[in-house]
Amino acid sequence: MKRLFLSVSFVLSVLSSPASEKEHACSGHHASGMPDFPTHVKDSALLDYDVHFYRIDLAVNDTSTYIQGSTQILVSAEEEMDEVVFELSISMTVDSIFMDGEKVPAFSHLNDLVRIFPAGPIEAGTKFTTRIFYHGTGGQYGFFSGISNRLDSFWGKRVTYTLSEPFNALDWFACKQVLTDKADSADVYLTVDGHLKAGSNGLLAGVDSLTGNRLRYRWETRYPIAFYLLSLSVSEYTDYSYYLHPKQSPDSFLFQNYIYDTASYLADNKDDIDATGDMVELYSWMFGNYPFWKEKYGHCVAPMGGGMEHQTMTTLLNFEFNLVAHELAHQWFGDNVTCASWQDIWINEGFASYAEYLALEHLVSKKEAEYWMERAHERVFTEPEGSIYIPEEDATNDSRIFSYALSYKKGAAILHMIRYELADDAVFFRVLANFQQQFADSVATGDDFLSVLNETSGRRFDWFFEQWYYGQGYPVFNFAWWQTTDSLFIDAEQQGSSLATPFFRTNLDIGLVLEDGQNISVQTAFDRTSMSLQIPMKQRVMDVIPDPANWIVDISQVVHRYLTNAYFSVHPNPFDGQLNIIFNTGNAMREIMLSDINGRLLERFQSDSWSLLIPTHDLAPGVYLLKVLAGKDEYVTKVVRQ
Repeated sequence: MKRLFLSVSFVLSVLSSPASEKEHACSGHHASGMPDFPTHVKDSALLDYDVHFYRIDLAVNDTSTYIQGSTQILVSAEEEMDEVVFELSISMTVDSIFMDGEKVPAFSHLNDLVRIFPAGPIEAGTKFTTRIFYHGTGGQYGFFSGISNRLDSFWGKRVTYTLSEPFNALDWFACKQVLTDKADSADVYLTVDGHLKAGSNGLLAGVDSLTGNRLRYRWETRYPIAFYLLSLSVSEYTDYSYYLHPKQSPDSFLFQNYIYDTASYLADNKDDIDATGDMVELYSWMFGNYPFWKEKYGHCVAPMGGGMEHQTMTTLLNFEFNLVAHELAHQWFGDNVTCASWQDIWINEGFASYAEYLALEHLVSKKEAEYWMERAHERVFTEPEGSIYIPEEDATNDSRIFSYALSYKKGAAILHMIRYELADDAVFFRVLANFQQQFADSVATGDDFLSVLNETSGRRFDWFFEQWYYGQGYPVFNFAWWQTTDSLFIDAEQQGSSLATPFFRTNLDIGLVLEDGQNISVQTAFDRTSMSLQIPMKQRVMDVIPDPANWIVDISQVVHRYLTNAYFSVHPNPFDGQLNIIFNTGNAMREIMLSDINGRLLERFQSDSWSLLIPTHDLAPGVYLLKVLAGKDEYVTKVVRQ
């Protein structure tokens, strides 16, 4: 475990540096921002219209993923349209389609696309409503199944729930899966048997009693929402709700939890559920007001192996601290501000992951937060070649998009490094809040965040993003250090773990453990691949620890050299008939010992001169150890008899 050190300022002398090394500069090839239209769209016709509203009206149960009902979609034509295309899984049977109340005579349903052929062209600017009636059994093919039914064996409850991210909303409703087109609002109406509850986004506008002992839950949200953040969760739930009152919020808002209707569930989980309020307070202070305060925040429990940040009502497995902190943070990063493409999933997952660290730091302990970051770095080290930005060839690969090492942990780590580079928490959190304000209810790329960072801080971080966001891997340092009577010398070399990014420019703290037990820290800017530092230091240094507070994703190896040319030089080496020693610190009493490689003493001398000549005619060829004792200091080097 790395240690924290008291920060002390020193002037560092660069003793040597290659003349060919220059400051790393951003190439600028990512500066153009978002493309004119979304990439990786299933069909180009999906770009011909803008979605304003969804009304999903389904009958659902808690024993299977069978659903029946309709999706109504209000859109406006962006250009003249000869056909209207929506996405819907081929596992669903389309029963009928209506446009503006009139039944559509011609449509097709192939390759998860519903193509509707209107009687004539739809003019640009026209608003129209399409309602698609369908039924079928969807999903059930893994974690990224759009709709699933699972048994929570511990609590004995079956749950039907959705997880549409990234490409599977079509498993349960007709939709347009394009991130840059958020719906302005949505209704999710869910009809279930009377012993069940159904949770979803927004506020519960009402519960209607229907024939056959059935209930219809009418959920309505009036905030813009991305297609994959719409949700449903159905089970034998009870409602545990109350109001939160964050200091930063314009008003109190509902905190609503659909938890298993089992006597011991609330008793076992109440403290963990209630801890959400402290997190809301913290994030509201750090990021800005909870973005959906006019509606609610809440949870639906489901046996899903993690959590999903459905807007205003997260679906999750349990109320473990980091899981709750992560999914709550998504309401700001992922829901309010959504990644503009899956290639920039960092906007969602990197920020939410770092929020786990922040919650631990402020609500639990600094020690727990440090442990979290250490484990995050360890996970990053498993991917020495990867970038946070998703390359084009992996833009539709679920496992690459949601790489735990890159999108989550390395994504969090670079935010921590930005905080370190800024060296001002007030500025850092102002950057996060400004980002929320500028891109509220919208989408953003990594370059958009960079622009906010540059503007808010008054500095340029283009170089940082080029190496840490678009670049691959992390720096690997090799340090060697030694000490004379008045100085500490450190040689440092760096190379990237990946040839794609051979060098990382960075500030770096170097911790020093002194003989009297004091821990101090010096900081230097690494702007070249190899550097030599000289630090004024009369007290004996016991250890050198790079990056003691673990700010940087790096691997460092440290070697303590007991001899240095900064103290004395030996020549020639290899030697023949004599060995000449020059002491660079001048005249002083010293003891000089020559031993074989196994440490057996061969010669011992005492001298107070600045130089010493040792005859070596009788030595056999081989490697020897030369040791110099000067007061409490000891210096050892290898010399070779040729």
